Amino acid sequence: MRLSLLSRRHVLPGIILLILAAAIATGVSIYARRGDAASDMLVLKVGDQRGGAQALMRAAGVLDDVPYRIEWAQFPAASPLLEALAAKAIDVGGVGGAPFAFAYAGGAKIRAVFAYRPEGAAVGRASAIIVRRDSTIRSIADIKGKRLATVRGSVGQDLALRLIEKAGLAPSDIRWSYLNNGEAKAALDSGAVDAWSTWGSYVGIAVLENGDRILADGSGLSTNVGFFAASDSTIADKHQILGDFLARLNKARHWAVAHPDAYAQTLAKETGLPIKIARFSIAAYLGTAQPIDGKLIEEQAQIFARYKRANIIPALPDIRAGYDPSFNAKLFDQRN
Repeated sequence: MRLSLLSRRHVLPGIILLILAAAIATGVSIYARRGDAASDMLVLKVGDQRGGAQALMRAAGVLDDVPYRIEWAQFPAASPLLEALAAKAIDVGGVGGAPFAFAYAGGAKIRAVFAYRPEGAAVGRASAIIVRRDSTIRSIADIKGKRLATVRGSVGQDLALRLIEKAGLAPSDIRWSYLNNGEAKAALDSGAVDAWSTWGSYVGIAVLENGDRILADGSGLSTNVGFFAASDSTIADKHQILGDFLARLNKARHWAVAHPDAYAQTLAKETGLPIKIARFSIAAYLGTAQPIDGKLIEEQAQIFARYKRANIIPALPDIRAGYDPSFNAKLFDQRN
């Protein structure tokens, strides 16, 4: 049920406070804004996830001469980052195509402004459905009627939907348990759920450290695109510094493709992950920028369609309006 305008005015401040409080409670660093409205135009508030853009850009050395202030806000997953973005607590943030689609279909006033496609032989392993090592589940067909944990509208859920459709199952054949990744891992360990669909370092830790088993992963599926998304107001008011930030991010991604081990070492140092987990995790981040164009939007429409078939979103939005090509020239024509 949609909130009335009056209700939103009362609820929105509370949402922002909850987001900030949750971030502080989990050890997230969000720096308070200082200065007047004019100086705020020279501040870019960037939402990030562990081992994401901040670690990548610092390792690549592209943050040394930034002519504006970047305030980093670290989030445990895409969902709270997108909530903060929709609430204008941050200006821009990195998310997967699936969580972006979920938030945009839910009415968030955001648009994708930067796209990148992970590359390499290990990309498909970056997202996977995990089961315990002693599980009797041996194939995707075996999870029919079983309890599958994932984050609603996440990369993990989109992977699960793609795999179960490929196996001839329907979304309704699965008993979905919507949990954050920490809760899902604990539920899998205790037997409260039968499987867990997740991504990145969570896969690496589960398999390489805890001995869990990959039931199926994204190998053999087309590679999903990742995005940086910005609020409508940021695109309008901070277009120039946002474009500069995205150009620096693009440079950092080119650097990481050429220096994967150096990036993994930085990631391990900044996150505390063992180096073997860091090397596993970067598969989801090593990739080059893609132009936001009609072909990419048609590809993303498949995610919206999957979510609609699974009743994860109630209706299809104006998909094309969610993708902003205005930074393509900055990223590609000038070859920054």
